[in-house]
Amino acid sequence: MPLAELIQPARSHASVAPSPGASRLASDPIDPAEFRAALSRVATAVTVVATNGEHGIAGVTCSAVCSVCDTPATVLVCVNRRSFANGVIKRNGVLCVNWLGAEHSEISQVFSGVGELPMAHRFAQTQWGTLATGAPHCSLALVALDCRVARAMEVGTHSVFLAEVVKTSIAEAIEDPLVYCQRRYATTRPIVLN
Repeated sequence: MPLAELIQPARSHASVAPSPGASRLASDPIDPAEFRAALSRVATAVTVVATNGEHGIAGVTCSAVCSVCDTPATVLVCVNRRSFANGVIKRNGVLCVNWLGAEHSEISQVFSGVGELPMAHRFAQTQWGTLATGAPHCSLALVALDCRVARAMEVGTHSVFLAEVVKTSIAEAIEDPLVYCQRRYATTRPIVLN
């Protein structure tokens, strides 16, 4: 059977009547506080997204990172437009996503702005180097993906970066990851199935 026959034409979605007692239409946006409260219950990996280049050095703690595809290897990174790092990433065109281990919450705190340490001083520790693009790589990271920004788009309060991976770094030791859940740091533990 030819491929064209397998592809179905796009169909419009059927309208669904709101359930009785619905307090608002499905198309009405939810309150931002409600959205944040819901997502606060979801465990997310903690990363530091960092950049360096002609337009300076910057980094920010970020939990909105996910894989997009493996061909070409691409990740999606969301950074608040109010973040200093946002504009520097756009201008440099490179970034490194550094996934932190459970023992490194202090690195996350520094890059989230706790203590108001000047940006250059945040990278003064010896654990920072580079891989391929010149973007800062944390040698303590469980995994680091060094990337070139392929595309940036604005969505609400954030910029969404699609970044192509050019180099990886994977820690030799298998450690517990640092995650953020219920508005506090946590980690994961393996579940043994019977």
